[in-house]
Amino acid sequence: MKVIAMKNSIAVRLVILFSTASTLFLTGCKKFLEEKPTSALTDQYTFTTAAEGSALVIGAYRSMASYTGGAGDWGNYLPATLEYPTGKAYTSDTHVQFWKFQTNQTTGGLLQDFDNFWNNNYQGVRDCNLSIAKIPGITEWSPAQRSAALGEVRTLRAWYYFNLVRYFGDLVMDTSVLKSVADAQQPRSSLKAIYDNVIIPDLEYAVKQSSLADAKSTNGRVTKFVARTILSDVYLTCAGYPYQEVATDPTKNWCVDGLFAQSTYPVNTSSARDFLTKAQEQLNVLYGQYTLGTYNDLHNPAKNNSGEAIFQIQYLTNVSEMTGIIAAALPGLSHVSMFGDEYGTFIPSIGYFNSYNPADLRIKDRQMFYFSDTKSTKYDPAQGPADKFSQPHLYKYYDSVAIKSTAHSSLNWTIYRYADVLLMLTEVNWTLKQIGGAATDQDIIKGINEVRTRAMLPTYRASDVNLFNIMSERAYELVFENKMLWDQRRTRKCLVDGVGSFAGIQDFVGHQPVGFSFAFSKMNLLSPISQNEIATNGKCFQNFSFLPTQKGQ
Repeated sequence: MKVIAMKNSIAVRLVILFSTASTLFLTGCKKFLEEKPTSALTDQYTFTTAAEGSALVIGAYRSMASYTGGAGDWGNYLPATLEYPTGKAYTSDTHVQFWKFQTNQTTGGLLQDFDNFWNNNYQGVRDCNLSIAKIPGITEWSPAQRSAALGEVRTLRAWYYFNLVRYFGDLVMDTSVLKSVADAQQPRSSLKAIYDNVIIPDLEYAVKQSSLADAKSTNGRVTKFVARTILSDVYLTCAGYPYQEVATDPTKNWCVDGLFAQSTYPVNTSSARDFLTKAQEQLNVLYGQYTLGTYNDLHNPAKNNSGEAIFQIQYLTNVSEMTGIIAAALPGLSHVSMFGDEYGTFIPSIGYFNSYNPADLRIKDRQMFYFSDTKSTKYDPAQGPADKFSQPHLYKYYDSVAIKSTAHSSLNWTIYRYADVLLMLTEVNWTLKQIGGAATDQDIIKGINEVRTRAMLPTYRASDVNLFNIMSERAYELVFENKMLWDQRRTRKCLVDGVGSFAGIQDFVGHQPVGFSFAFSKMNLLSPISQNEIATNGKCFQNFSFLPTQKGQ
């Protein structure tokens, strides 16, 4: 939360007016993304019209596009920086400084890996805070319209905070519009307080009280189905770590002092059972509302906001694109695309790939991975074969039109899709049964078996399902969708690479990934607070064992 960024957001310009309300609500993705500022406003402006209300809602989305943005160096994109700490990523390129993750030398000043993630999400929080404060004053809207708008924006604020709290732990808690630079000088609040006072109430309002449509999102806008999905994930996370450990004594400085010690999962507490039961309720509503398509749907822009997609970040050619991460998933300097650069920095490790069952459809050529390609016409008009890949690369981000023809993509980034919901459903029901909750055998297997059936793998009986199989299936299905880091942290378990399957599951603390020079410690349960936040907010202390530390820490 840079002071400069904060000052810009509350005192200079709020470039959040995108068009008239009728245009915003009646058109699709293209109009949704076309930014047409109509004014330069401060937080003192009184918003009353329907068009201004629509602008307040759309403005809350602006930070989402930054999710796939850069992390400060050539080929370095934020989604990759969420995969590097898991031990399941690889790149031979030195620019991204992956070796610092391999040798435990990450700091809050590493390129912009942590600064950008912190700033982007806090910008989203501040945009939402402004909108939440102003939407009640939109007199041209009915109470139901104001309620739906608040449900939409509060869901987004919860999502931004959910990103931050899983990454950094305790956070600076901003829920109102900051009035001065001095307001930005705040200590971190307990992560439990962030969940209890912001994330969960925001999502529960959206699901239980707001007038949001209880339906699918077809244009990237939040609906109740979206809010239900995020809320399910939040409940599942709060049933695990670090929430359950912090709940034993929220007054302790868990993150700054590095007090984490528990590793038993599932966590058997009344609080965990309550969260899991609530997650089960939401997931049961979502079950059967979507269908699983083909793996090719995952990288086909024509399938944006449809099929199994539940919530996606919206991109559009020549307006806002995630072509950087598409190029990062290509073999480095391979000449297979029309892009000016092919980074080779967003690659699952060979050990990760080898841990798939050879019969798994997902690793067959041009399903979720691919093993060769032709040269781009940019380099060879005949499109002859490119050099043989040194290892498999992700095909799930292969937008063929962008790669082979235009160098521009309108492919969306998926935050949640139905396969994720199915796997959450299995984990929630299995976990509930382990700790004395209500779940049938059919409840446990139905989600995971739908995912496995699409992959052409044998189905499970309920007696076959355990944490190892659940985490393995999540790793196979959701590869490089930025899920594994959160799975590791909430379960405090890591998968061990194998051949034909993962070799086993280990406690997070003590696990040493292949290619890493150290074993994970409790330090690695969090990420370092951004260097700029430490520099500009004298009340924000650094996480355990990371640099830079706050003055006097």
